[in-house]
Amino acid sequence: MTINLEKMTLTDFDNYLSFAIKDYAQDKITAGTWNKEDAIQLATKSFNELLPDGKNTKNEYLYSIKDESLDKKVGFLWVHLNKTPYDSRFFIYDFIIFEEYRNMGYGKQTIVRLSEKAKDMNVSQIDLHVFAHNKGAIHLYEQTGFVATDISMTKEIH
Repeated sequence: MTINLEKMTLTDFDNYLSFAIKDYAQDKITAGTWNKEDAIQLATKSFNELLPDGKNTKNEYLYSIKDESLDKKVGFLWVHLNKTPYDSRFFIYDFIIFEEYRNMGYGKQTIVRLSEKAKDMNVSQIDLHVFAHNKGAIHLYEQTGFVATDISMTKEIH
């Protein structure tokens, strides 16, 4: 397996948005943040605000994850670069390994490639948010060296 992070083509970007918005809306519904009726509209608004110039938005890196040995795209990765006078950090906005390629090592290899890219760009840290219900992602991130820095909790009263 040889993983590369390739800049998304316009077709890849359109494909990515077609399901990323739905996935984000569903995550927000599952987390109890948004109601079902408004979720798609709110998710679309979020993506439009974060990517005002689409795939060419400054400081946003949108990648297709490609397995060169298969010559196939196995997922997508969206990373924001936050530069300050003191340091530079990546924030993973979205990380998707397509269903048929999950639990095969692609997630770990993608984190390795992103870490290499970060080092090449003098980025000192990679941050992310993960929904508590996404146990698979939490496991991947813990296995690849991420540590929890903030935990939000809620209790519903019935």
